[in-house]
Amino acid sequence: MAPYVLGIDCGNTGIKVALFDLQGHEIGAQGDKVATYFPAPGFTQCDMVQLWHQCSVLIRQLLAEQGVSPEHIAAVGCSGHGNGLYLLDQDQMPMLAIKSLDCRANALVDALRQSPMDDLIQELNRQGVWPAQSATLLCWLKQHQPETYHCIGHVLFCKDYLNFCLTGEIATETGDLSASGLYDFSAGAVSGTLLRALDIEEMVPCIPSPGQCQDVMGHISMEAAALTGLKFGTPVVNGCFDIVACALGSGVWQSQAASIIAGSWSINQVVSDTLPGRDIFMSCDFPGQRYLAVESSATSASNLEWFISQFYREEKQQAEAEASDFFAVLNQQVASTTLTEDLPLFHPYLYGACDNQPVQGNFFGLAGWHQKSDLLYAVYEGIVFGHLEHVSRLRQSGQAFEKAVLSGGAARSPFWSQLFADVLNVDIYTSDCSEAGARGAAMAAATGAGCFTDLGLAVQKMAKLNAPILPRLQVQAVLMKRYARYLAVSLALKNVDLNDI
Repeated sequence: MAPYVLGIDCGNTGIKVALFDLQGHEIGAQGDKVATYFPAPGFTQCDMVQLWHQCSVLIRQLLAEQGVSPEHIAAVGCSGHGNGLYLLDQDQMPMLAIKSLDCRANALVDALRQSPMDDLIQELNRQGVWPAQSATLLCWLKQHQPETYHCIGHVLFCKDYLNFCLTGEIATETGDLSASGLYDFSAGAVSGTLLRALDIEEMVPCIPSPGQCQDVMGHISMEAAALTGLKFGTPVVNGCFDIVACALGSGVWQSQAASIIAGSWSINQVVSDTLPGRDIFMSCDFPGQRYLAVESSATSASNLEWFISQFYREEKQQAEAEASDFFAVLNQQVASTTLTEDLPLFHPYLYGACDNQPVQGNFFGLAGWHQKSDLLYAVYEGIVFGHLEHVSRLRQSGQAFEKAVLSGGAARSPFWSQLFADVLNVDIYTSDCSEAGARGAAMAAATGAGCFTDLGLAVQKMAKLNAPILPRLQVQAVLMKRYARYLAVSLALKNVDLNDI
């Protein structure tokens, strides 16, 4: 039996585990929703103990379903959503997990941006501050929950916490850390200078030194082996920030290659040989001593999830009862919608705007003749318009591209993928694999286990793309007119101060 590698991908709203062979074929996968808790308005948290329990159950189910002996799994790699916080106390016990959809620090961000340290912070970490960023959340805890802050023993990211559960070892890697606001690009490390500017200098010893994503960080512990069914001693690599894992898993490797991810967050990124400028949302390390120029915000499919939960609950329950494909029904509805200038618009700002300002989402242009399916179309389109806001900033910064690989939930919908091509006016490629993030983590695992001599070769051997989807010129005039109206309404919203009304 050929060796396999196990990839784990944990986002803000779901966790997946998938098994791959060394040609990149997905042997099997299991997934589950990750519950979000809202202890106060703007707070989005995760139960760390429950998350590890879900992960271990999924791995055990996957091995049993596929009939794969744990002896044949060469290594394990994990990817997870970036930013937020996954904290262990000084006895290495789970303490607090905050997701990257959190908005508790909105007011603090305004204050930090007025600080005389703001320019230095931006220069060092290449992103400044924003609400769900790890650095900002540590600042918030210090000011508002000092009893929690002073008990922090280890600052981890989502995948690092799962790696800790798998191995008992504490580690991180450069992708996640460099995107967290805690990484000083001028020093190539977490620096006292940056954390002093943020007034969280005492956190320096709590942040692990980073390795590379394919480096082995530990081995499956006896406890984890008993829970998951994995073999004791199986190597576990550092793994990847999920946007890096998605890029790798969908075959993005060459410099200036573009990756678009429509997940909980709208991720729009280009591989760069040089450190990107400060005029984009963030930079992060990418394998091969390169960088990702990243434009992103929480404006993508998390908005569709909210819309479904509020307006399509019965249809979803019916589909689940009939074991039919609920999203196929949604895709058919939007595909049947006639594109006109009069359809309503949707701004996907439920968790903040595309510039990460605290503007709220809305439907605009509703009329008595509109149907629920028109609103559904507006949500699909509004999410793509949100991506275009980001892509426009990348283009203005010099990170232009004519083709991109789309991953995330939108890539599974032919209609939505076509809408991306039409709106962004680029050729859109999708991966042959539905779990690109898990496959990217599995590529790192395969490299760490010595199955490939380097990560670039793993990407070349394990990733495959479907035929491109080309932009349709005949619909672009209407779409661009609607986009111009979308931007005008968005600008008007940002100029309204609700505190004065």
